[in-house]
Amino acid sequence: MSKLSQIQRLVRHGLYYLTEHADEEAIADEFDIYDVENGIVTGKTRRSWPESGKIEIVGQAIDGRPIDIVCRLTQTGKERVITIYADNF
Repeated sequence: MSKLSQIQRLVRHGLYYLTEHADEEAIADEFDIYDVENGIVTGKTRRSWPESGKIEIVGQAIDGRPIDIVCRLTQTGKERVITIYADNF
């Protein structure tokens, strides 16, 4: 199973959390938790950092806006959302 598939499965089961930074960035770009969840579930991998286990996912918010989410799998088997931002690429 790919890392993206693992992350999407965890989100579908509610096994993820946002860091304080991710929460602040989501609010700043007017995204809510449903936008984050939808962005991950509908997203594709843009890039990854194998040395740290991070992955950048590009997806869509509920209203169709592009959203980027950087996250990683934790040692306890959950997904940690590190940051969120509007996709301007």
